[in-house]
Parts: sequence; structure tokens; C-alpha cells
Amino acid sequence: MEVEESPEPRRSRLSLLGTAARLGCTAAALVYPVAWLLSRYDWLSDLISHFQEPALAASAIAVGVNLRRHRKAALVFALLGGFQFLPLLRYSGENPIRPDSNSPERLRVLVSNVLYNNRMCEDLADLIRTERPDVIGLVEFSPRCREALAEFHSEYPYRREFAGGASGIALWFRRPPDTIDPPEWLVGRGNCLIHATIRFAGKVRHLWVVHPTSPMYRIGRPGNPEMTAIAGRVRDTGGSRIVMGDLNTTEGSAHFRDFLRVTDLRDSRLGFGRQTSWPTKFPYRIAIDHVLVSDDLAVTARRLGPKVGSDHFPILFELAPSATNEEAQASHASRSSP
Repeated sequence: MEVEESPEPRRSRLSLLGTAARLGCTAAALVYPVAWLLSRYDWLSDLISHFQEPALAASAIAVGVNLRRHRKAALVFALLGGFQFLPLLRYSGENPIRPDSNSPERLRVLVSNVLYNNRMCEDLADLIRTERPDVIGLVEFSPRCREALAEFHSEYPYRREFAGGASGIALWFRRPPDTIDPPEWLVGRGNCLIHATIRFAGKVRHLWVVHPTSPMYRIGRPGNPEMTAIAGRVRDTGGSRIVMGDLNTTEGSAHFRDFLRVTDLRDSRLGFGRQTSWPTKFPYRIAIDHVLVSDDLAVTARRLGPKVGSDHFPILFELAPSATNEEAQASHASRSSP
């Protein structure tokens, strides 16, 4: 004959399960803040720092599970969620730099991680035929990709290429640049970059296409020496500057924030939305492909292109000379007046 379990032990077990679930959700919500603080020094923390939306969701769950009986803890996580939510809005505001209204000149650029084993490079060729950019930057550039895009060699005769597969890189120009340097490796065990100078709107502009290695190649090593070396080179060069490519980092990382601070460059997404570019196969994506520019350049258009057989979406953007201080102040005043 079965003996029915009394309600008290059942309630006790449910209470223990509820406590364990609450503590688990609370602990999960603390993972991101701790990683954010440590991301400059630890590769795993840096990796976690890229996933800002899941962190916000964890904070919201922590608020929910603590709200009934632990209101102080719920308030702490609500405040934490507010701090996590606000950075997600930074790219949806106004474009901070206006173009010079007296200059019609525009520079149209395509940059893409094409994936070293891409078997659909004809999709990238279709995109080039449609967009006809002035400059093309490619990373993970392989011999297969070079062969598939051979039809454009006459249209973009000014080129530097390193068809190195996963570490490959290429920079093409429709019109002759002032200079275009050979591929250069700034650190050991890193990928190369290509630097060029072009004359646009009457000024010399420095342009780099870069591809720092994946965080998985930094397992167990502190810092991000490749990003640091590139930032130092860009800072020391000075002048009008454009850095583009797959940076293998997001705005959530301290290394990305350090890069912007050291170089004094601006994220081109400001005013255009977050434009998450990787991986193409999943609905949740993060932005690891970037275009960073100095403030003497205005970004007049920026969007993600279609799939091109890669796990990254390409970026298409357009630059113009920025407005002078007087023009910018006049424009701001006209928008601010009732």
C-alpha cells in the first residue's frame, strides 16, 4: 500500500528548488559585470563582454526572481540593467558629424571578411558590380577569392594583396592612391594589415584595412597586443584617418574602447544603428566588423550588405569631408531653435 507524502516535505523541496533557481539566476546576472571589469586583462572575460543583450536579459530575470522577497537585490539588478541598456542605444541617436555642404565629393567603400573557404565568391562579385565602390578592403582573402574576382583587376588596377587564406588581406582602388604599402605584421603570431594614403577632398587621408586575430588565439594570454600595436600605429600617424576591417571585438570590450581613446577615432555606426555583422547564420549577432574614422570625415551612409557566402555581412559606407566648426555650429543652432 502506497503512503502518500505529507505536504510539508514537498513544500520544503520546492522551497529549496526555488532558492537554488533564484541564486542561480542572480549568479548568472553577475557574470557579465565581473567580465566587463576584467575584460582588459583576461581573454575569457573579454570574450564574455561582447554579449551585451544576453547580459541585459540575465539582469531582467534576476530582477524578476528577487522582486517578491528580496527587493533590495531586485533594485540593484534593475539599476544594473539600466546601465546595460543605455549603451545599446548609443548608435540610434543623431549622426554627430555633418558633411561639408559646400563639397560634393564622396568616397564609397566596401569592406568585407570574405571567409577563407568561401565557395560563393560570385555573390561578392555581384555586390561589387552593383555597388561599384571606389575602394574595396577584403580580409580572409584567399587564392580562390582572388581567382573568382579576377574580372575586376582592370577596374581596380591599384592593389595590394596577401592571399593568405584566414590571414589574407587585400586593398583595391579604382583610382590611384598616393601610396599603398606592402602588407605589414606588427606583432608575432598576428595577422598583417595594409596601409595606404589617398587624396580625397583636397586632403591626404590615411587608410588601413586590418584583421586582428580571433580571441581564441589569445587563450590564456593577457591583453590584446595586436589591437594595442595597431592603435599605436594609427595614433602616431596622425592626420585624417580611416581604419576598417574585422576587428574581432565589439563595443562591449575594454580593448575596443581603448582603441577609440588612443586613436581618437569615431565609430562610424553613430547615427546608423548597431549593424551587427556576425555570424550571418544566426538571428542573434554581434558587431565585430568596424569602420572607424577621424572627425574631419563625415559618414553620410552606412549599411550592411547582403550575404556573400561568408559568415560576416559586408559593410558599405560613404564618406564626405566634414563641415567646418562654423557650419556645424550654425546647423546645430538652426535645429535647436524653436
